[in-house]
Amino acid sequence: MEENELNNIVVIKQLPIIEQKLKVISDEVDKEIQYALSLECNEESKNEVKNARAKLNKIKTTLEDKRKQVKNAIIEPYNKFEIIYNDLVKDKLNNADSTLKEKIDLIENEQKQQKEQILREFVEEHCKANNIHIDFEKIGLNITLSASEKSLKEQAKAFIEKVASELKLIEQEEFSSEILYEYGKSLNYIEAKTKVLQRHKELEEIKKQQEQKQEVEEQEEKIVEKVEETIEITAPVEMVDEEINTYQFEVKATKEQVKQIIEFMKGLGVEYK
Repeated sequence: MEENELNNIVVIKQLPIIEQKLKVISDEVDKEIQYALSLECNEESKNEVKNARAKLNKIKTTLEDKRKQVKNAIIEPYNKFEIIYNDLVKDKLNNADSTLKEKIDLIENEQKQQKEQILREFVEEHCKANNIHIDFEKIGLNITLSASEKSLKEQAKAFIEKVASELKLIEQEEFSSEILYEYGKSLNYIEAKTKVLQRHKELEEIKKQQEQKQEVEEQEEKIVEKVEETIEITAPVEMVDEEINTYQFEVKATKEQVKQIIEFMKGLGVEYK
């Protein structure tokens, strides 16, 4: 069926002819509007203004009703035509299009599956040649009918060679096993290496803090031992006059630790300076 034949299937025999005399009443409407707007609105003239407004609204309502009648009269033949058109032609064409699309999609999906299977075998072969394994999906090939088999194979080959090269670099790294584990998740060498190095940096910082804490604790213990060696602490049983001696000793401690030692000596009544 040719396009010219289709163009002659539906023909408008006569365009709607709308006879109107709006120009005739347009001047009268202008006069009514001009009169209504010229009225001064106050307590005495309020009713006159209301009447003028009501008259304008009545004109508008009458003409609007007529406009709607004309519109419905024009639309009604088209609505009838559309129902017939949908039933006799459009719905049939839509159904046929859906059926044909399903058939085409079935064939094209089979073609894409065949192309994917060829690429899977190609990837497996090149992975074996490089003594590595890569999940086919991680290569990220966009397999479409328009994409050539040659270009897709080139993309896959370049990806496999990149992975093989990066695996050799990982073998030379200090934390190779950890980097390899992270690399297996994303196949991103820089990301995997950065993540592992950052982890070790954090662990080293934690270790350093723990060592500093232990060192502080050991220093505190030494200070306590030194103080206990210098000052003999005994519980008073009875008031006994004892000889007061002067002792000198050196203390290495933080300001807070020194404060604690001073408070301790104050509690014993020891004079210091």
